[in-house]
Amino acid sequence: MLLPIVFMLFAGVSQGYKILALLPYPGKSHHMVFEPVLNELANRGHEVTVVSFFPSAKPIKNRRDVSLVGLAPLNVEVVDLQYLDDPSFFARKFSTQYHLMTKLMDFNLQLCEKVLYSNVFKEFIDAEGAYDVVLAEHFQTDCMMGIVHNYGAPSVGLMSCAVVPWTPARVGADGNPAIFPSIMLPLTDEMTFLEKLENAFNLHFYTLWHKYMNRNEQSVVEARLGRKLPPLEEIAKNFSVMLVNTHYSLNGVRALSPSVVEVGGIHLHNKTVQPLPEDIERWVSESKHGVILFSFGSLIRSSSLPAKRLDALLKVFARLPQRVIWKWETEDIQGLPENVLVLRWLPQYDLLHHPNCVAFITHGGLLSLTEAVEAGVPLVVIPVLGDQPGNAAYAQRAGIAEALAIHDLEEERLYEDLIKVLTPETRARAKAFSQLWRERPVSPMDEAIHYIERAARYGQLNMSSQSRLLPKPELLFFYSIEYIVVIGIVFIIFILVNCCCCSRTTKVKVKQN
Repeated sequence: MLLPIVFMLFAGVSQGYKILALLPYPGKSHHMVFEPVLNELANRGHEVTVVSFFPSAKPIKNRRDVSLVGLAPLNVEVVDLQYLDDPSFFARKFSTQYHLMTKLMDFNLQLCEKVLYSNVFKEFIDAEGAYDVVLAEHFQTDCMMGIVHNYGAPSVGLMSCAVVPWTPARVGADGNPAIFPSIMLPLTDEMTFLEKLENAFNLHFYTLWHKYMNRNEQSVVEARLGRKLPPLEEIAKNFSVMLVNTHYSLNGVRALSPSVVEVGGIHLHNKTVQPLPEDIERWVSESKHGVILFSFGSLIRSSSLPAKRLDALLKVFARLPQRVIWKWETEDIQGLPENVLVLRWLPQYDLLHHPNCVAFITHGGLLSLTEAVEAGVPLVVIPVLGDQPGNAAYAQRAGIAEALAIHDLEEERLYEDLIKVLTPETRARAKAFSQLWRERPVSPMDEAIHYIERAARYGQLNMSSQSRLLPKPELLFFYSIEYIVVIGIVFIIFILVNCCCCSRTTKVKVKQN
């Protein structure tokens, strides 16, 4: 009697689902977050179809890649620092970010059309095959929401960065600008009144701007599918789960609905430290005072650094007893100090875990920041764009980093910040914070797989607040009802007092007459 029950339980556990992953963004750092999840799903027996610009380098059982390579250039070393080094108030507060975001949105619209009309993507336009769940990146574009709707399967959102300004409204979470800062600003949840005003403008502006810029995607998707669709942003509100690459200990506490699951550090799943190449190992190990790692990641072209900022860096490095190993795309740096090694490529993760690595100078990308936190290495963060200012602010508040903007990169300021992070106290805090960040009841990967399988097993999960579906005027009315009531009461009291005063004045005049 027990045998059939055991068999049924085993069959339920080992059931493999058919999973479609739509990841048509050519950003390498984004895909690095998702790749381990896709491979783990395949390893656990699920049939995974991946649409991306980064097909697997070698065949993986249960995984099929649909390559988009050639449809657009990869976003690797494309950001020019010359343009971003503008210290003016308007540039720092608005124009630089706005210009970059607008260019990205225009690029996404063109990419959306190229992908939808490509031959390799036709099977998804025709909704060929049956999938139990669809994974799609939640970022700047809603292009893939048409395909999600096309299949009618439950969906799971993937985020490689922290929550963007338009996310809270889509999951029914609290996005109060007095409490929750925009990731594009160098702020934490401890803001002054003026910072709250700036944050409110930033959040509301970019939410409306995102809606306006994405209006053309709707027509592109509908034209390709040949029928009218619900608004793409409304389809995006039906994600069963949103997996976000953050953790509250590092990225701040937010009031999130159960559908938003933090899986910060998921790209480090099963990642092991590899031996360094012999020449790099020798350079690092022989340094008596340790080594400082310096990298601006995969998106930014370090060699585009303005001459003034480069000169400040070289002067600071020459003053240090530590050696510096630096990711740089060219080999034409004039006046390079003897204690500096420049390479086009660095094994960043392995270097951070080397016992002689004492500090990390970084742009503050979430992957680089996460790897440094896991390794327990203190940082100097020079944020440039996107979510980097917010990442830097929270790392500094945690006591594991110093932050300075690219336009503040001066010799004395950088030297002072490096001296601070190299103190025994800061290095000890970084080690302690690493342990706090890593200690969780469930690993990020197990939690992510659990929710993806749950969505596939039960269909659409009701884990987001119904507030995401309410009309904006109605939502604002009930958010403000206590103020409306108070204003109403004050107005009534004012009318009554005014009437009483007028009545008394009239009686006095009559009596006098």
